[in-house]
Amino acid sequence: MKKYKHYLSIISIGLASVAFACKVPVFRYALERWPADNYEFVILHDRPLSDSQMKPIQRLLDSDYRSPASANFSVRMIEASEVKDKALKAAWTQHSEAGQPVLAALYPRSAQAIPDRLITTSLLEPDSADHMADSPLRRTIAQRLISGESAVWIFVPCGDQAQDKLALNILSREVKANEESLELPEQDEIEEEKELLEQVDIELRLDFSVVTLDRDDPKEQFLLKMLLASEPDLAELNQPMAFPVLGRGRVLYALVGKGISEHTIGLASRFIIGPCSCQVKNQNPGFDLLMAYDWDEKIGKAKLSDPLPADNNVPLLLTIPPGR
Repeated sequence: MKKYKHYLSIISIGLASVAFACKVPVFRYALERWPADNYEFVILHDRPLSDSQMKPIQRLLDSDYRSPASANFSVRMIEASEVKDKALKAAWTQHSEAGQPVLAALYPRSAQAIPDRLITTSLLEPDSADHMADSPLRRTIAQRLISGESAVWIFVPCGDQAQDKLALNILSREVKANEESLELPEQDEIEEEKELLEQVDIELRLDFSVVTLDRDDPKEQFLLKMLLASEPDLAELNQPMAFPVLGRGRVLYALVGKGISEHTIGLASRFIIGPCSCQVKNQNPGFDLLMAYDWDEKIGKAKLSDPLPADNNVPLLLTIPPGR
């Protein structure tokens, strides 16, 4: 069994991001100003695709970032002979049977902390597109975030009832305690803008909740794979896990086993509701989930946060809360 680990990330950011640090909390700035990064679905093939093979691909195209569904992903079709990426070449070699197309799912290119962009590969089947772009639990998370919740914690049980019960009890207790004891940054500047507050549709409040992901739910398998493939060893661990999600579906990191504790939950919670001192999205921890949700439409035009100021390229070191 792997020991509980802490990770401390030190990042360099522009001084302008701090000099103009907003008093809007991280979770609200993320919701209003951080568009979700695009995943990629790649279809590998070595011959023209039949009508039946095009059907699941068309279902994906009907939900991508250019569609009304506004899911954060794009679709590419590549002939196997033209593949240059080593991981995609290996996927084709491993899965291709009698020339059958292969579907590969990749994290966004901007998810630099994730060691391997490849999430999963499989033969292209009629049901391949089902629940990849969307799922019931992801819709629940999106609806809670857009309602104003500071973060939604995804609890992933391991199947050991004793471990799962203990971890879920700690998570639920600490999330509730943080909700009651922590305070949002002083909002004097925002409160002076009464006209702006009247136009904003989403209430600014401190609010956490927990949802449980059933590992055996067929509709949530792609969500499970996105979470477990985000760190090198998560899929191998037989321990309960918790993932805090904020903004437009941004996952900070995984808390695992004994790492689901008062200390680590408190660190994550304080970061989430703290003032947004680093407004540059990719200089903050985490990665975006693939979600089919039109965030801009739901948020509306009136926002509490200001756009990212110009960067004067003067570096400053900040400490980001640890993960597990």
